[in-house]
Amino acid sequence: MTEKITDYDPAKDNQEAHDVINKCLVALGERLEALEKACSELPTPDKTYYKPDGYEEYLNLKGNYDEIYRRIKELEEQAHPAPSTNHGKRLTALEEKVNGMQSLED
Repeated sequence: MTEKITDYDPAKDNQEAHDVINKCLVALGERLEALEKACSELPTPDKTYYKPDGYEEYLNLKGNYDEIYRRIKELEEQAHPAPSTNHGKRLTALEEKVNGMQSLED
């Protein structure tokens, strides 16, 4: 069987292509509008609130970070400072004394 070649109508084919392109552009525009709306509704740091235990009011993100760092600083100030002595030298001196005591006992 041989296929019948239809008459080619460039105006009709061109119109169909334009219709498809227009539908794609409309769909893209609607999708872009939906994305812009969704992005505008996302919470920003100034709209993100949290209520720490013991607080009556909610704090925004900056307020929470400020509170966390204030508490860390307060804990660091209350912590005992590390000894400034050299533990290695002290341990060596103690070992020498113990070794000296052991040699006296022998």
